[in-house]
Amino acid sequence: MIAKYIIRLLFLIAPFCLHAQEAAIIPKTGQPPLIDAQLTDGAWQEAGLFTGFKTIQPDYGLPPSEKTEVLLTYDSEFFYVGIRCYDREPGKIKSTVSKRDQVSGDDWVAFCLDAFNDELGAFFFLAKPNGIQADGTLDANANPDILLDMVWESAGQLTADGYVVEMAIPFRSLRFPKGETLTMGFKVARFISRKSEEVDFPGYRPGRGANLAQFQKIELSGIQRGRSFELLPAFTLDKKSTHKNGEMGGGKWDTAPSLTAKMGITSGLTLDATYKPDFSQVETDAGQIDVNLRASVFYPEKRPFFLEGQQWYGFGARPEGSPLREIINTRNIVDPLLGVKLSGKLGKSNMISTLYALDEFPGQSEGAPSGKKAQVGLLRYGRILKNDSYLGASFTGRSFGDKDNYVGGADGRLRSGNRSSFEFHGFGSQSRGEGFSGGRSGHAAGLGWFFNSRKLEIGLGAYDVSKGFQTDLGYLRRQGLLSFITSADYNFFFSQSPLQRLSPYFWGRCQRDHFDEKWECLNVLGTELAFPRQTEISLEAWLGNEVFAGQLFSRNAWSIEARSQITNFLSFGLDIFHGKLIYYDPASPFQGRGTFAGLDISLQPTGSIKSGFSLSHASFFRKGGGKKIYGVNIFRNRTTFQFNKYLFFRTVLEFNAFNKRLQADLLLSFTYIPGTVVYLGYGSIFEKTEWQNREYIRADKFLNTQRNLFFKASYLWRF
Repeated sequence: MIAKYIIRLLFLIAPFCLHAQEAAIIPKTGQPPLIDAQLTDGAWQEAGLFTGFKTIQPDYGLPPSEKTEVLLTYDSEFFYVGIRCYDREPGKIKSTVSKRDQVSGDDWVAFCLDAFNDELGAFFFLAKPNGIQADGTLDANANPDILLDMVWESAGQLTADGYVVEMAIPFRSLRFPKGETLTMGFKVARFISRKSEEVDFPGYRPGRGANLAQFQKIELSGIQRGRSFELLPAFTLDKKSTHKNGEMGGGKWDTAPSLTAKMGITSGLTLDATYKPDFSQVETDAGQIDVNLRASVFYPEKRPFFLEGQQWYGFGARPEGSPLREIINTRNIVDPLLGVKLSGKLGKSNMISTLYALDEFPGQSEGAPSGKKAQVGLLRYGRILKNDSYLGASFTGRSFGDKDNYVGGADGRLRSGNRSSFEFHGFGSQSRGEGFSGGRSGHAAGLGWFFNSRKLEIGLGAYDVSKGFQTDLGYLRRQGLLSFITSADYNFFFSQSPLQRLSPYFWGRCQRDHFDEKWECLNVLGTELAFPRQTEISLEAWLGNEVFAGQLFSRNAWSIEARSQITNFLSFGLDIFHGKLIYYDPASPFQGRGTFAGLDISLQPTGSIKSGFSLSHASFFRKGGGKKIYGVNIFRNRTTFQFNKYLFFRTVLEFNAFNKRLQADLLLSFTYIPGTVVYLGYGSIFEKTEWQNREYIRADKFLNTQRNLFFKASYLWRF
């Protein structure tokens, strides 16, 4: 039903409003500057100068409290960026020594480049006042993703009147179209931590269209095409010991060499291949409370081979709370033996990402021959239209033994005017395997309308997931739901008050469960308050219910969230949720009440030492008598000694009071550039157990049950 309306609406949405903007011609230099944060080289004297910054936080379009200047120039191989950040109180600038991509809480500046000028995605290059880097990609609304690491050079230095940052970005690290003269879009952002103030050039106004559509256009000529060839050999040496049959086993040393290659076919299209990639993590994920969950925990992709092209895996019409979160979630490829990937642009208006992999840990399947591997394939295509609009298509397939799953369909976003857009998706699935005889098919469809202005944001949408829809390579919260989701946010801004912004909001969802033929609704009314020093407070009231196993349960609740960088060396975060919950036992569910809480405290006594303490809590009490069903507490400390921007030593201690498990991790890390790294680590697990009468039983003392020592090194060759 929804799919038919989507097709009809596509023909009704015609207007696409464009912002004509004259491109600034950036001066080309014949003398590359030295990247030393001085801005004294001759190249900077002839560079293009940009100054007209405006605030986007706490409010839009206001004059900034501090002055910022940007200088841009380039040669055939590099793009050079110089940023001079003035500050009347330079002693209050926050700039800590940290590892790459760790910028939270500090001052920073970022150079954002839409190299294809398609207004759908951009690279960003961020540096703190001391030159430490972070980088990644932006979507059309400038939402950042820091997972992609690129090779570039930066330097930063505090001065008597603020700080200076210089950058040199190799064109071969970028993807851009073919041509002698190219038009790109750029933005520079600056964040002043103590004031919770972000200023941008050019200024961004929500009522004028998508963020990337408002980038400043620039013109470059005579740059070398970004083709390159990279080899990344890696080697891991690992020894694991486990307590078995009453004694700690000695374990054996395992070696795992691997090789990854990247080749730029064109300046916009890249081919990646990998054999036995080492995807082991050098630090275990923070413990999560996974008791009494209706859906599995979602883990974002962090592995380098899969990162390029991730920004194109999203699809239209998937607001917060919709059943289908991802069609392509590469974390479902658990342990690839080999992989081949082609991603990038075909011409100016076509984007593509394809992948094939063999997974050595495909899960369980009764009909699978021993030693067989799962085969995984995906294709994502997008046709770029005007003003951040696009039409896309996706296909995924996974096959293992007698089980396979195929998903295909289309999605898109069509902007109507500057403030609103329509988004849609429609996917079909075909599955064969365990749990049902023969084949099974299903669909997922959605349609949403979104409005965005300086003060008001509105979202309206309808989404349907049939009982038979399945995506083995995606992430689906629930099957068999017809959902209607509405949201509205309104911003009140204050200029002469400690309170910078007050934002009341409403979020509502009513959905029909196709399995039980019952309706459920959830309404959330809340407000968010924003203050200086990155201080935010959010209050919510929940009124609703939820269908589970044929019964309707209450979900009335309240929550509070608070965050603040109290001083340059102390920050905290607090989350509390309390209300009616469901005990998700399919055979015998029941109503209860419970609490989820989290507390994070971060201490930074010096610029190079940081220690974070966290507590995660969950508890559940049965309705009628208040019997406690479970209580989980996880305590964690993470302390980092950052000797310089390349070298750090980190300790992690975590205690899970529910299962009486203590974990300790030590890590020494050296990162010269992304890809050229050395790790030396040790991990140990202690549990309250003992060996008695040929079995392990609960005990009062801790027993060291697992140990792990590893060495990992990789080196990036660029040709």
